[in-house]
Amino acid sequence: MAKNGVSGPVKPDLAESRPTGRGIQSMGGMSEKAAAGATPPRTCAGKTGPRKPFFAILRIECMFSTRLKTDLKNLLGEAVVFDAPLAAQTSIRIGGPADGLFRPQDAEGLKKALGFAREKSIPVFVLGKGSNTLVRDGGFRGLVIHLGLLRRFEKTGDNGSGVWVTAQSGVPTPQLIRWAALEGLAGLECLAGVPGTVGGNVFMNAGTYLGEIGDKIQEVKILDNKGNERVLKREKLKFEYRTSNIPPSSIILEAVFLLQKGEKEKIEQKIREAFEKRGLAQPVEQPSLGSVFKNPGKKKAWELIEEAGLKGVRVEKARISEKHANFIVNEGGATAKDVEVLIRMVRDRVKQATGELLETEIKVVGEG
Repeated sequence: MAKNGVSGPVKPDLAESRPTGRGIQSMGGMSEKAAAGATPPRTCAGKTGPRKPFFAILRIECMFSTRLKTDLKNLLGEAVVFDAPLAAQTSIRIGGPADGLFRPQDAEGLKKALGFAREKSIPVFVLGKGSNTLVRDGGFRGLVIHLGLLRRFEKTGDNGSGVWVTAQSGVPTPQLIRWAALEGLAGLECLAGVPGTVGGNVFMNAGTYLGEIGDKIQEVKILDNKGNERVLKREKLKFEYRTSNIPPSSIILEAVFLLQKGEKEKIEQKIREAFEKRGLAQPVEQPSLGSVFKNPGKKKAWELIEEAGLKGVRVEKARISEKHANFIVNEGGATAKDVEVLIRMVRDRVKQATGELLETEIKVVGEG
């Protein structure tokens, strides 16, 4: 292993240098110097955890008092748990615990939790399948709302050539794609291989080179920051590359798709071809964040990363994938700090080598 835990096919000065992190204001976090002198993490129970490799992690004490926990239990029942590890809830299998984790079964439960959080000034983070999400090692000080139980979908209309399908936000996108194919409904094949849930994918307008989810959306029902349900019609929605105009303070409850009637065999063939190509080109066999950086222009992000000589570079157990340079994979035991070091390294080195400043398409949350 190279000095400071960095290894890979790079120039000697890269292994000796420390990434500066310029342009990562949205990620925040401690400086490396501060991290080096930090105390070991503590859980809500007050237990001191083992010191993490490469960086020591400071975790602020749980913000939930005994009274607050009791009130939440009385309001939400067994659907809320405390000091809940989040690593298993993210696709890269990294993340410290949340002070509270709640899984609503319907919109009313969600409204109750959000109303309580507003009243008590509790920070809230909404989680689907945890794709494109990096939870820092110190965990999340507040309430994480996991939408995994909101997974109903059904046909809700037919205009002769097309069918309207309504899907709740927690529906796994791969499940919806498989069901649509079995029903002979075309339009979602372009998303084959895209992980995550309907809610998260609609919000960020997920897609591939074949198309984007926003192309098929007719309306979206949201819960706004005041707890009111609102329906955003197609003419009011704006989808662009990896973004939408859906208010970031809102929560998507469900989305309505317009899919075209087609031949089941042809639809399934397109899906198989997309999966085969994805399996050959992306590290689907390892935990990852999915694509980390947005494509900046004519060149793809992975091409710029390769030009900077960073493909295969590793920090501790986090590595820039040898198969696809826009993926960071967890080789077993990686920390969020390892991943953030790689992200800063990529941005700095790509900027130096190509003049392009890459923008991330992942969410980074929690205490570092």
